[in-house]
Amino acid sequence: MINKIIENIYKKKNEIIEDSINLINIPSIIKNKNENIKCLEYIVNKAKKEGIKTYYTENMDCAVLEIGEGDETLGILTHVDVVDIGDIEKWRTSPFKGVFNGKFIIGRGAMDDKGPTIIIFTIMRVLNSLNLNFKRKIQLIIGTSEEGEWTDMESFKKEFKNPDFGFTPDGAFPIHNIEKGYADIKIQFDVSLENEYGSIIFFKSGDSPNTIPSWGKMMIEFSSEENLKLFNKNNQAEGISTIKDHLSLNVSSIGKSSHSSLPQNGDNALIKLCRWLYKIKFLDNGAKKALEFILKMDGNYTGSRLGFNNKEKYLNGEYIGETFACPTILKLENNKLILNINIRHKYGVDLMEIENIFNNLSEKYSFSYTINNYLSPLFVSKDNKLFSLMNKAYEESTGLSGGFSLAGGTSYTKAFPNTVSWGPVFPGEKDSCHQENEMINIDSIMKCAEIYARFMYDFTVGSLPINKKPGY
Repeated sequence: MINKIIENIYKKKNEIIEDSINLINIPSIIKNKNENIKCLEYIVNKAKKEGIKTYYTENMDCAVLEIGEGDETLGILTHVDVVDIGDIEKWRTSPFKGVFNGKFIIGRGAMDDKGPTIIIFTIMRVLNSLNLNFKRKIQLIIGTSEEGEWTDMESFKKEFKNPDFGFTPDGAFPIHNIEKGYADIKIQFDVSLENEYGSIIFFKSGDSPNTIPSWGKMMIEFSSEENLKLFNKNNQAEGISTIKDHLSLNVSSIGKSSHSSLPQNGDNALIKLCRWLYKIKFLDNGAKKALEFILKMDGNYTGSRLGFNNKEKYLNGEYIGETFACPTILKLENNKLILNINIRHKYGVDLMEIENIFNNLSEKYSFSYTINNYLSPLFVSKDNKLFSLMNKAYEESTGLSGGFSLAGGTSYTKAFPNTVSWGPVFPGEKDSCHQENEMINIDSIMKCAEIYARFMYDFTVGSLPINKKPGY
């Protein structure tokens, strides 16, 4: 039967491409509720035609697709909201006009998480079309605020029963049973960015708290033509470009975006702009302290310079990694520099430790702060018997060894107990989440579909018991 299921999925390859592109074409940036609802409606309407049970939360911020019968449920968690586009000039195609170039589906959300949503939906279509003896249920739980505050998952939990076991195709293979925590630290400095030469009237870098910014922009207005010429001549730097406009100087920094859980894959344009600004003379004590603080993270994203202890990287023999801390958004508003630092803290670091570190830093560098979107790290025991089915499906489909590893990012795994991250990125494959020219390989899509189908089939018709040992 499994061979027939996989064969039927491969027959739907063109539909997978078409559905993925249609979802990409909906500009469902986080907090754009109407566009996110359009994504949910697109999938729900197609599911209804296939005889799949469908539900919405009352707030229309989450959709649930359900197949199968039985008392136990596998929840597969995906999302259709996406981060902003970054630097539009770096996109080779329109970010919200999905394309398939014969090898890759390209567009914002292709990998994170619209493509994987369509993969799971297609498998459910195939399983539902066959006369299977279901022993369990499968729910595809589609959210709309994964890239922000998880109000969608709160809505689900108020109105539906938690799944007994779950995974999200919003990470990488093999199984990620450990996942770093998440926090956004919003910091505010009181500054003055003017002197006898002129004033800085605009400063902004970054548009997403969980993305390494690929661009930074600043405008300086000078008091005279002579000051502008002198200043522009003596302040050139790599990665910085300047354009003169009357008595104004437009300054740009160019970097490379990446998911903030993978800062080593990016080139932080915010840091570049601050490094350049620190060398010039538009600084009162407040601005100088602000830039000195930000530049503590120049060339070091582990958070060690801020005060996080990264010496212990293993817990009971399992790799838990290091705490990362990266500036992701900086803007000037009414003589205030507003900064977001994205924290990916390792297991063992808690909210109190983060607060203690930033209390000390705020006194030294004269800023106020709040902690937003805090999520604790995840550690799920390997004892759950369903993990053997997951590794079996992965190994049979790929010939690669399964196993367990650390996820540096954060995902819906933290929303429910007994939930892990699993795919869609394969070992050695580029992760383009949150980057310009986001894309996913069609061969990888089909291989993911095969892996997930094997596991979902074994789950629905098999008799292996679920060990409901919660994550902690």
